[in-house]
Amino acid sequence: MASNDNYEYMDENSIHEDLLCPLCTDPLDEPLCANQCGHTFCRKCITNTFQTMSNCPTCRQSLTFEDFHPVNIRPFLNQLNQLLVKCKGCLETNIQRGNFKDHTAKCLKINVSCPAAEIKCDWTGQRDQLQDHISICPLIKVQPMITELNALVKQQSEQIRFLYTVLEKTSKNHKTACQEYYKARVAAYCDVCKKQFTFDEHEHRLHFCPQTDVCSDCVKKYFP
Repeated sequence: MASNDNYEYMDENSIHEDLLCPLCTDPLDEPLCANQCGHTFCRKCITNTFQTMSNCPTCRQSLTFEDFHPVNIRPFLNQLNQLLVKCKGCLETNIQRGNFKDHTAKCLKINVSCPAAEIKCDWTGQRDQLQDHISICPLIKVQPMITELNALVKQQSEQIRFLYTVLEKTSKNHKTACQEYYKARVAAYCDVCKKQFTFDEHEHRLHFCPQTDVCSDCVKKYFP
């Protein structure tokens, strides 16, 4: 029987087979039950299985992933949550599986990531080593600045998108007004890159009266 990355089951031989997933043979985790045949599996196990097959792994009945529903029978879920586990970090025993998340929030021996992981600090270590790492991590020191810059970039991207929406609508109105003029010219010069382009090649061009044009290449470059 396998175990979770952070805990292992105690007295595995006493766990009733009805609580085990037929695929991984571990106690069920987020159990999903098939509507037609009633067979039950871990969510992760059956999700992975249905990437390559469309039958119940136990009875081979034809199914789709949509045929499964979460098990919500409280006595059954309580049995799973009350299974006793041992923390692999601090070695504390007799922790109910349903309470293990609370244990990990305070366990000093559980592996954790650096608070700057979102900006590519790849350090991981035990929680009781975290403060020592934070004191020397260069990314922690610049994280507030990077967070502020990311927020500014997001805001500016939204402003650019808003501006492009306004320009695009204005351009459509101008192109309609200049329809005859466009038919006569067939081609134009981009006022940004100065290259000549044909209207057929640049469907997403912008035009503003009287004679301002932006080719599709520049539109993509400055309004990605």
